[in-house]
Amino acid sequence: MAVDDIETYCENGIWKTRWRNSEIPFAAGGGRQRQTSQGAIVACWYGVDHIITDPDGTIAEHNSYRYRREYEPSAR
Repeated sequence: MAVDDIETYCENGIWKTRWRNSEIPFAAGGGRQRQTSQGAIVACWYGVDHIITDPDGTIAEHNSYRYRREYEPSAR
C-alpha cells in the first residue's frame, strides 16, 4: 500500500476517510456505506487505491483505481 492511497476506517464508532499519509480525515460520519462511497470517488479521481479497514483493523477491501494513471509508452 502506498502512502498516497485513500483509507476508509472506523474510529470510536465513526466512519472516516483520509489519505493514508495523513492523520486527519477529509470526510467523516454518515456510516460505512457513505464513507466507502466517498473514498471510492476520491480514489477514482486521483487514480489511487482505496483501502477499507474494519473496526478491528483488518483490511476488508482493497480496490485499485490506478489504471487511470497508467499511460502507454509512445511508439518510437
